[in-house]
Amino acid sequence: MVRAGRFAAVMGALLIAGQAQARPPEALACALQAAPAGLDARVADVILSRDGERGKPALDEVRALTDACAEDQFLTPRQRDAYYIYVIGRMGRDVLDARLTAAGLPSAVIDQALDIGPGNANNPAEKVTQGDLRLVAAAMGSAGHDPAKITSDGWGLITAWIIATANMFDGLRDLD
Repeated sequence: MVRAGRFAAVMGALLIAGQAQARPPEALACALQAAPAGLDARVADVILSRDGERGKPALDEVRALTDACAEDQFLTPRQRDAYYIYVIGRMGRDVLDARLTAAGLPSAVIDQALDIGPGNANNPAEKVTQGDLRLVAAAMGSAGHDPAKITSDGWGLITAWIIATANMFDGLRDLD
């Protein structure tokens, strides 16, 4: 009887571990789908402003959403933090992409210049460097967008895009 109980416990642990490792895209979208309207824009504003203190209410809301989803997905504490970072980056990217497009700045050029985005290297990034911005400026010029005509707001959007992208892919990488 003890062996049967131990076997059931091991199988249960393996089943839970398997669920945590093999998350379908819908599982990653859990917090995004549960988010109230406008939260993604508030998160993008936090990334854009880089003022975590002022953005604390939005970030706390994201934390509550990601914790609820993480609970359902049996994520470890480390994976919970990674999921939180992923969701912040993903929400930011979704909104910032539209803002970049409205400003006439194609996000694909930024992704290509820095080898970030889906299917690219997505090197971990602690911060945006002057070298990153020079690469983006050169790529924008090559794509027909005069970097000298990009406003300070445009450069702010570019920087926020890079930060959101790094967060998204860092979180994704750390989930597994």
